[in-house]
Amino acid sequence: MAEIAEKESQLKYPWTGELDSVTGIPPRNALDHNLPLLLRLMGKEAMPLSAIMIDIDHFKKFNDRWGHDTGDRVLRHVCGIVRKTVRYRGEAYRYGGEEITILLPNTSSDEAMATAEHIRELIYRNPLESADETSSESSVVPLAVTVSLGVSTFPDVAGSELLVAADQALYVAKREGRNRAVFYDTTDKDDSSPVTLNVRFPASSSISEGSYIILTRWFRHRGELTEIEAREISDPGRGLREFAEGPVPPGGPVTAEIRGRVAAVERRGNSTFFSFEVEAEVLNLMFHHLRDREL
Repeated sequence: MAEIAEKESQLKYPWTGELDSVTGIPPRNALDHNLPLLLRLMGKEAMPLSAIMIDIDHFKKFNDRWGHDTGDRVLRHVCGIVRKTVRYRGEAYRYGGEEITILLPNTSSDEAMATAEHIRELIYRNPLESADETSSESSVVPLAVTVSLGVSTFPDVAGSELLVAADQALYVAKREGRNRAVFYDTTDKDDSSPVTLNVRFPASSSISEGSYIILTRWFRHRGELTEIEAREISDPGRGLREFAEGPVPPGGPVTAEIRGRVAAVERRGNSTFFSFEVEAEVLNLMFHHLRDREL
């Protein structure tokens, strides 16, 4: 057990690159580096690996009303609480924007949910104080910050689905009112057929059929929802990120994230074409997110 604990410790903090400049926690590429290593180790030792996806509720309002400096303070406030809570059990990463990802090696689903709920409660009970610059008199106001959390655990879900499942649980938490933690329930899936997107990636790619991947930057193609041109692809299960360069097509770009399964792959010339199966609910929530951000 001591040998396993030592391996876990080595994998929690192997990142020697720069930390995120705003939050002071490891960035997304550190997560992409560590996740496959932890999955291999936990799989080999028959131990669980839990992931928690965290999203700061209504983060845009902090930037809009109080300014981006306050938005950055909110991020640091949340990340400080998160990292202090998990520092001896795992690591927190800035996934992107206001999203934070936690990896907890050798942590069961019950323990991960307890950790997520503890983080939620700490953030809810500890408002961030900020100067009210909109008032004629100098005053300090408490900024109520809440977070939504999604939790998943390997091997309850496949390693390649770990972040996808946690993210889907996060979407459920946001849909049900935010300021809550939700565990990904493998027995409570929507039986509706997935939406199939036809994707062109204008570069060669090593993605394979059956992979669960993330389109982290994509362009709507011809104004149709079923045809997308992607410019960035991530396969968290393999720690893979691939990019494509080129001119922005008419009507683009739209920057968001779509998670789903690669159904079929065809390589023609310098481009990769594939069918991409996405749960209709996830696709719908993503477009609501884009609409809210634009508003």
